[in-house]
Amino acid sequence: MNKFGFARLLSADTGTGGSGDTAPVEPTNEPQVTEGKQDNPMIPKTRFDEINTKYKEMAEKVAAFEKAQEQAKAEAEAKELEAKKEQGKFEELYKSTQQELETYKTYQTRASELESVITGMVETKLNDVPKEMHDLIPTNLSAEQTLDWLNKAESKGLFGSGKPDVKEVGKPSNKSNEAPKVDKANLSPLDKILAGIGK
Repeated sequence: MNKFGFARLLSADTGTGGSGDTAPVEPTNEPQVTEGKQDNPMIPKTRFDEINTKYKEMAEKVAAFEKAQEQAKAEAEAKELEAKKEQGKFEELYKSTQQELETYKTYQTRASELESVITGMVETKLNDVPKEMHDLIPTNLSAEQTLDWLNKAESKGLFGSGKPDVKEVGKPSNKSNEAPKVDKANLSPLDKILAGIGK
């Protein structure tokens, strides 16, 4: 192929409709500058300001949203921490109530033991009371109150001591052992001295 045939082929590929007398175009790396025409069209200032304002508004909204997310995350962490603290308090409260429950169970056991002892004491006291006096004992009292009532009645001598009176044998029961009372105001001084010595 000769030199002109190559140029025709080249011009046919590029579509320049060439004549055979044009020289082949070699590509260059330099930008081509066309007179009177720019590659980048100019943006009007109003449109630029409008887009710039929207961009700033969106940036503010994004910043506010991120700040709200951070605050919500911090509040959630604070609530979780508070819940853990509360859970710890509930555990302490549960443990203390368990200890109190054990203490009450001990007291209940002790109270039932003491109640059975008091009931036994009341029954013993009632056995010492004569049968005809059982009507005098109140029935609407608890075991402790009944025991207290029986002790008071016994100390006042209502039921006696439960022991028969011991009488001396051989002495008259209707005479008293006391000496007759003497009016000391009418005594002579000698009688007063003797009365004082005689005692």
